[in-house]
Amino acid sequence: MLLGIGTDIFKISHLRREYLQLSDPFVRQTYTKQEVEEAGRRDVPLYYFATRFAGKEAVFKALNRDAEKVKLNEIEILNHASGQPFVILHGKLKEDAEKAGIETILISLSYDTEYAVAYAAAVG
Repeated sequence: MLLGIGTDIFKISHLRREYLQLSDPFVRQTYTKQEVEEAGRRDVPLYYFATRFAGKEAVFKALNRDAEKVKLNEIEILNHASGQPFVILHGKLKEDAEKAGIETILISLSYDTEYAVAYAAAVG
């Protein structure tokens, strides 16, 4: 059963290079260690970070959560070997989703040179 949907569009130029340094608090508060490692393996890490940021925004909207109460690094978006993205929730957000009967979150990510877009569906 579909329990929530969320979407986000993000202007990629809002992520400046200095924000994407491992020492920057933005990176630590937004991305998981595995996401940062995966971005480092990409030809253009900026696109990876931008799609994940849009994805995280879409996920918390699908979970019907207030943006100020969500820790974005509790939302992890990785890829299967096929390239299909998938979501792993951590911490309080995972607990809340389980209480709400959410079993999985489906996600679709895309980008062009200027924008990243994401759609998420919470399924229970």
